[in-house]
Amino acid sequence: MRFLKIKFKDGKVFIEYEVKRQDDKDPDQFSFSSADSPQPSFPAALQALAEDVVEMCELAETDTVKIEVKGVSFSYGGADEIMGATIVAQKRLRYSNTALNLNTPHKASEPYSEGGDESLCLTDDCTKRLTRLMDEAKQYIEGVRAQMDLFALKEAVDEHLDGPEQVRVH
Repeated sequence: MRFLKIKFKDGKVFIEYEVKRQDDKDPDQFSFSSADSPQPSFPAALQALAEDVVEMCELAETDTVKIEVKGVSFSYGGADEIMGATIVAQKRLRYSNTALNLNTPHKASEPYSEGGDESLCLTDDCTKRLTRLMDEAKQYIEGVRAQMDLFALKEAVDEHLDGPEQVRVH
């Protein structure tokens, strides 16, 4: 599984990914969006990229708290299919009603060719954070979601049951 886009906006998760085929044809691509709440570690993994947005966009370190990371677009290039990424975020502005939309420059996780300038690549820490986000997205695809509120579920079930012959949730 290889991710192309991971996004969390307005309570919805959007994931686009591809899966390599066994017959060596072009990979199958899948995309979906869901309003199912992810586990808290999913948006936390996205938000952990705020410091990378600040660094790549050459913003002040104090701006990190004003950054809300919305998503990441991934690409794979070169003979070794090296992962690259662009992080999409918004910065809250003091004197404006709307946020500033930010896209980091696209950066590869390592140079595409031998002898390339590593200072132009994603940092090792950023690559680790992106890997963590991809792990979270994979879990989401596999059905891991936010834990249900069992007390709210009990109340909802009890509310819909009418009569003593019905079984109550305890």
